[in-house]
Amino acid sequence: MHSAGREEAGEAAQRGLRFLEKAGIDAEVLTEISPGKNLPDLVVTVGGDGTFLRTAAALYPQEIPLFPVLLGGVGFLSACQAKELEAGLSEILAGRARVERRARLLGQGPGFSATALNEFALVGTAQKRFVELKVRVGEEELGQFGGDGLVVATPTGSTAYALAAGGPVLLPNLPALLLVPLCPHRLGLRPVIIPDSLLVEVEARRPSLVVADGEPVGHLSPGGKIQIRRAPKDTLLVRLPQTPSLFSRLREKLGWP
Repeated sequence: MHSAGREEAGEAAQRGLRFLEKAGIDAEVLTEISPGKNLPDLVVTVGGDGTFLRTAAALYPQEIPLFPVLLGGVGFLSACQAKELEAGLSEILAGRARVERRARLLGQGPGFSATALNEFALVGTAQKRFVELKVRVGEEELGQFGGDGLVVATPTGSTAYALAAGGPVLLPNLPALLLVPLCPHRLGLRPVIIPDSLLVEVEARRPSLVVADGEPVGHLSPGGKIQIRRAPKDTLLVRLPQTPSLFSRLREKLGWP
């Protein structure tokens, strides 16, 4: 898989194809996942995190290992750079790669059901940017959020939208969910970390848009609710021996000392 419309992504994908063919591995280059195709043993994505996230969503609920190769951008999820593609494939074929399980979220509301690796965001519509949300966690009411919206993120997503909104960084293997208010009108509203065994229910008091990993998936009318929980299946992420650790990547990407 590679980013459609990016010439350099297509060129890198073709390099990877030629390498695998020389190694006697059946492979093909795609720009989108087609339902009903024979399932591969490995999917390589060439592009940014967006390409990887869209591919992971299209493959769900199949737990097929994904090897994300970065072309520019921040690339928190990438295993290596595009110039290292052949070397990375060599490591995989030699059995030196490992696979990490990353939790996904399942969000279900009126007329829609979607999953997300990073986060669900509830935000205002184009007509009304301000939202009011009532949030329950498990059997208990957490509170009401007025402002630009709310992010419900996985530990993987803690370095994405949630981080930009002021949330903490979570280690990817923590069994937790992260709730981050977006520009709340009450300054006392702070991010909350909860066990990923709990159901999060959000009721909209004003029209709200539901976004999964950057893609609009549904709307909530006043009184409408979405239930967000850990999805029953995970995303499998290939890591190489040379793939930077989370803390190393934070120092590199965010300028930590």
